[in-house]
Amino acid sequence: MEERSVWASLSRGVSYLLHPFLMPVWLLLILFGTGILPIYLPVGIKRYILMVVTVDTLVVPALGILLMRVFGLLSDFSLSRRHERTLPMLIVALCYGLCGWMLGSSPMLFLLRRMMFAAMACTLFALLVNLRWQVSLHMTAAGAATGMVAILLYAGYTNLVWVFCGAVLCSGVLGSARLCLGKHTPAQVAVGFAGGFLLAVAVLLLA
Repeated sequence: MEERSVWASLSRGVSYLLHPFLMPVWLLLILFGTGILPIYLPVGIKRYILMVVTVDTLVVPALGILLMRVFGLLSDFSLSRRHERTLPMLIVALCYGLCGWMLGSSPMLFLLRRMMFAAMACTLFALLVNLRWQVSLHMTAAGAATGMVAILLYAGYTNLVWVFCGAVLCSGVLGSARLCLGKHTPAQVAVGFAGGFLLAVAVLLLA
């Protein structure tokens, strides 16, 4: 019993650390840390980018879910009930679209803007699937993030080899965590990851 409790605690920790709301922030930090976004950008511009991404993809969606929980529209914060997921996911998709729009038309931010639209497409995919079947939102986000890194690697950013390996490893750990917590079936985990990965790749290649 104690061992199971430890694994459950670790699984919850992994789920929080790799929460879908945090994925855009992690990706942004990777883009800055690896020099894919120009390192010569003024500090003020970098702060603006970080603020826009954090507010639009983390703060606003989290506040929206909090308000829905307060007003009784959600049974819990984890969105465990399929029929309660539609409105939150629609809000998240709109937030991703807003984030992409707020990043403007600067060629330097083209990649980041396209990533936001890819994230919006992945959220809409999860929303549509959710109308008939519950898919793992955590794994959809993980698949999308892994797909985005894969495209950057394909485009010639060879310094991302270890980042890609880390993304695959983290996705595997996250999938195991969701299964350990009993939140999803193996099929829901697999479909979420595959859908997010393929859709993110398609949007980045074709958009």
